Amino acid sequence: MAFVVPQGWYSIHYPAIQSEAASHYKFQRPSTPCFLSFTSKFHNFCSGIQFLKAPSRKPILGRGFSRESSLLEVSSAGQLIKDYVQDGNFEDAITIYVKVLEFGLPVSEFRFFPCLIKAFGGLCDAGKAREIHGHVLKLGVLDDVYDVNSLLGVYGKCGAVEDAIQLFEKMRERDLVSWNTMISGLCHWGDYMGSLRMFSRMVNDYWVLPNRVACLSALSSCSSVQCSVHGREIHGFVVKREIATDQFLVSGLIDMYMKCGDVKNAEYVFGSIVYEESIIGNPVIWNVMISGYVANGRLPQAVELFLEMLEIGLSPDTSTMVAVIGLCSQLLDLALGRQIHKFCYSIQLNHDARVETALMDMCFKCGDSKAGLEIFQRSQNRNIVMWGAIISNFAQSNRPHEALNLFHNYVLEYGFVDSVIVLAVLRACSSLAVRPRGMEIHGLVVKMGFDSDVFVGGALVDMYAKCRDMESAQIVFYRLPARDLVSWNALISGYTQNEFPDEALKAILDMQSDGVKPNAVTVASMLSVCAQLSIMKSCKEVHGYLLRQEFESNVLVSNSLITTYAKCGDIKSSWAIFESMPERTEVSWNSILLGLGMHGHADETFGLLEKMEAAGMKPDHATFTALLSACSHAGRVEEGLKYFKRMVEDYKIEPQLEQYTCMVDLLGRAGHLKHAYDIILAMPCTPDDRIWGSLIGSCKIHHDERLAEVVSDRIFELDPTSIGYRTLLANLYEEYGKWSDVTRIRSDIKGRGLKKTPGCSWIEIDSNVHVFMAGDQSHNQLEEIYATVECLTNEIRKAGYIPQSLTVSVRHDEEALSLFRVIEED
Repeated sequence: MAFVVPQGWYSIHYPAIQSEAASHYKFQRPSTPCFLSFTSKFHNFCSGIQFLKAPSRKPILGRGFSRESSLLEVSSAGQLIKDYVQDGNFEDAITIYVKVLEFGLPVSEFRFFPCLIKAFGGLCDAGKAREIHGHVLKLGVLDDVYDVNSLLGVYGKCGAVEDAIQLFEKMRERDLVSWNTMISGLCHWGDYMGSLRMFSRMVNDYWVLPNRVACLSALSSCSSVQCSVHGREIHGFVVKREIATDQFLVSGLIDMYMKCGDVKNAEYVFGSIVYEESIIGNPVIWNVMISGYVANGRLPQAVELFLEMLEIGLSPDTSTMVAVIGLCSQLLDLALGRQIHKFCYSIQLNHDARVETALMDMCFKCGDSKAGLEIFQRSQNRNIVMWGAIISNFAQSNRPHEALNLFHNYVLEYGFVDSVIVLAVLRACSSLAVRPRGMEIHGLVVKMGFDSDVFVGGALVDMYAKCRDMESAQIVFYRLPARDLVSWNALISGYTQNEFPDEALKAILDMQSDGVKPNAVTVASMLSVCAQLSIMKSCKEVHGYLLRQEFESNVLVSNSLITTYAKCGDIKSSWAIFESMPERTEVSWNSILLGLGMHGHADETFGLLEKMEAAGMKPDHATFTALLSACSHAGRVEEGLKYFKRMVEDYKIEPQLEQYTCMVDLLGRAGHLKHAYDIILAMPCTPDDRIWGSLIGSCKIHHDERLAEVVSDRIFELDPTSIGYRTLLANLYEEYGKWSDVTRIRSDIKGRGLKKTPGCSWIEIDSNVHVFMAGDQSHNQLEEIYATVECLTNEIRKAGYIPQSLTVSVRHDEEALSLFRVIEED
């Protein structure tokens, strides 16, 4: 007698299916007889079957259903489920099975469990996958390897890795499909080493010969982890099995070797089969070779292979052109890029969305943002990828305003965002340091549910850090469910840029305690902290760590070392590192130029500029900042004016605030106060408190009281809370004996509640750092220190320098004395 599931069995033994039927699949049990007619197929299946109120097995059988008719209906239902699954109508397929249970039909005769399980997999819901697993387990049909393989595939689609592994390990019987499912599934889930271990286990422990599917998945895993050793083993197996001419395996082998950086073996595989009749006309293999050449920097070979492809009459497809356009982007060859653009027109690929996106990206990379924008505006295929590309390119091209405007238009058009576009627009906010707009994006990120994304979280940390809001940066960082190297670097860089060296050092230690290994960016931040603290010992310790970790060949690290040694007072080490660099960028040259200027080596700085140009490097804003700073430190006014003029006229570089500040400092130090003041008034950019502060410092040096009053008014408009400039102005008034003005400024400071941060300095002697605070008398060698200061003061008096004495009226109390006791700097 056939086993028939009683009416209501599933509600007792498997309530999840009933709840799904009642809620998700909207199943309603009719109270009066009716025909089911969800679709035409289901109507045909159910024709003649009537529902009774509170139906049960007995009345159904009693209405004329024989065992044979029940089996026929089960078979028809199974075929209908199979058809629905093939059409992708997964929910309808599951609804059919729920009806089979509702009718009380003999599910023991159901032969379509693999299709039913596949339907649950189509929902991509791990919870529902576990429900059908439990159901078929209770029915006792999991002894069939086909059913178990279907469940493995479902868990794979749902990303339920542990469930799949547990099910696989409990299988009594495994076939090649079982192994393939696990190997490909682990690769898909990102467990590449697990995929390779499963492949090895299949071959070595169970003597199962892998087929093409297993080999392709294993090769993909080798590519992802750049493991050419295992890749070569698989290659050998493929050759022995005489399947080395399989087009998919050939593509997989070439891709694996290229991604592992083994171009020679990739060329060997390609050359050994490319001219075979079954291979030569396959553009996919040619595309993999061209893309591999581009990825490995073999650009001439990529061009040559592309031309050879055209010569044999093989028509390029979208992937070919995307690879070739990427080649132009790497070469930064706009002329070649335009030729490729015309070629895309000739083969009618210019309207392909992928090709348009690649062309647009190429134009931006080659410096023609106008052409890139035109491609975007003309495109009829604008999708999310293209929007993300243009917003990212504007953000990376130092045009953040355009990036924000495009983002606004995108949101109006689509009404939603993805993580790639969010990352691009956050970069634009970071460039502009616009905290309000960044907070708006942050709110959108939370609404869209991206706040737990580690990449978006890192970008938010960087944005708040650039906006000098480290408190918000910390909150975002510590709320992240997972923190990767990028997010740690964003926090550490933020501490460094905002002059929190102690917090930066602590974060570096915490990062390593968290099991995250520093990279070149982390090391650059570490060196920046050493530069801020000017501690030579720490700088050398970090340098030693870099040598042990083989970071010394990294250009970013070498540039940071040059700057750090210069700021720590060791320009010889900076020069030695610069000289030993196998590759130098514009930043490398600018770093050594700034270091030489900082140490007063003006002539060497000027001479190095000529060598920089001879090396093919183009001076930029940072270059001229270094040159003008060197002129300022050395008091070389004529050279400073000459380089400022060359920057504008010869190099067509529009001066920015940094260069104007250098010029004002240079002229002010030399006593050309009016010229410096006129430059500030005439410059196109808005002056900040630093440039005015430089001028007021020069006014004090050259005793220009009138101009100092004018400049101070400008400073206090920009920064009403500034105490440093108020103190400077008070010292100037004190020199002229204007005690009423001194009292006025002192009262203003007190009325605003401003407090001057005590001065702090330190010096490193014999690997020990000695710290001195203003007014602090806690040093154990205090008497020796002051005796030495007195001795030095006497020596400089003998040399003709008259130290400025601080005379204060007896009307001033002790608070006034502490307020105006400042260390004069020349």
